[in-house]
Amino acid sequence: MIILGRIAITISSLFYAYFLLNILLINHYREPTQTVHKGPQPFRLYLVIPVLNEAGIITTTIDRLSRELAKLPQSIEPQIIAVDDNSSDHSLAKLAASKSPYLQILHRAGNDQQGKGAVINTAIHYLQHTLARQASPQTTIVGVLDADAFMNAHDLTEVVAHFEADTKMAMLQTGVSINNQTNWLTRMQNFEFMCVNSSTQQLRNQLGQGIASGNGQFVRLALANNNVWGDSLLEDLEYTLRTWLLGGQVRFTHTIVVQQEAVVSLRPFFHQRVRWCQGAIQCMHYLPALWRSRFVNNFQKFDTTFWIIMPLTGCIVPITSLVALITLITNSFQNWASGWHHLALATIIVIAILSCVIFTNLFERNTLDAKLTFNFWATLRDSFTFQAYLLIIGLTPYAAITRQLLGQKGWTKTRHGATQLYSELKRSY
Repeated sequence: MIILGRIAITISSLFYAYFLLNILLINHYREPTQTVHKGPQPFRLYLVIPVLNEAGIITTTIDRLSRELAKLPQSIEPQIIAVDDNSSDHSLAKLAASKSPYLQILHRAGNDQQGKGAVINTAIHYLQHTLARQASPQTTIVGVLDADAFMNAHDLTEVVAHFEADTKMAMLQTGVSINNQTNWLTRMQNFEFMCVNSSTQQLRNQLGQGIASGNGQFVRLALANNNVWGDSLLEDLEYTLRTWLLGGQVRFTHTIVVQQEAVVSLRPFFHQRVRWCQGAIQCMHYLPALWRSRFVNNFQKFDTTFWIIMPLTGCIVPITSLVALITLITNSFQNWASGWHHLALATIIVIAILSCVIFTNLFERNTLDAKLTFNFWATLRDSFTFQAYLLIIGLTPYAAITRQLLGQKGWTKTRHGATQLYSELKRSY
């Protein structure tokens, strides 16, 4: 038992050291705020929206996006491509009833429900042979938005402006914010996206390249012509890896956000995170090519490898952390006068508190940079309770690995429209 305790403490200490290093890095490498203005160059913007049983929300999404597209400058020619994946509800009928002048509707039948990647590829194939057949691949931008997504005209314009300003950029990923913060679980998802994910992406921007995260993902048609979406359960990560291997440049912007609906209850949330975790497992076979690639720097190789193998380490670290904690507490009581264990426990507590303060500061900075509203005390509270949220996510690797070993690779779709709350972006300008 003594040896087991020491092994557990060693593994937990290494993971804790990585955790501290990561906090220090994301706190130091903050992306500078920069405003990019759209110039006179004509661009086409196609917003692709995969639709599968979204009757409760798709009309609202199309109407709101259409109102924003009407506000875009004349140098941007917009269109919405809604791809119905043979929905079993009234999604197709809702789309057909839309009066949006920007909407094009595609219907998949016969080869339906093969995942989000297949739906996006259907839209790209349609664009290549119809609307964008004569368009310049460099000045044609394809955006991938979920059926619950919302972006305002200002942000959509700035997305195109980034592509106009940086001709080498092949893909741009925006930040993600939650618009239905109705309970603790939805607030935690917003904290995760606006604090942890956004800060980590800014670190990647500074030391390597960004990673696509599905919603709010924009690519040049030139990239889409040479890089199809795969069929993994984490198609955005797979697409990023393929883009890197082709030499494409991926950037992230934390000042532009896409708003989406969070999962409001625990069971569907857990299923969603299991799917994401299993998708990372399915991308492991890209690691050898990643390490051989001359287009990927060392930071990207280490960072991406650690992230992709996290489902495996995620099965080990929670157990060793629990054993280490029990060992420290037990030895602390037994050797209070002469032992070091109680000092180690006190150090862990102090570091945890300081980390919560740093996360609060990061959330504040990212939120204000995106011109969203911020409440300090509510954020500080969420920062402390975020630890419980991580414990829930910590259970997902066990389910994901089990599914992968059993060959269960079916797509568990995230349900949208669970709450009829679609608040407008609260911007300060």
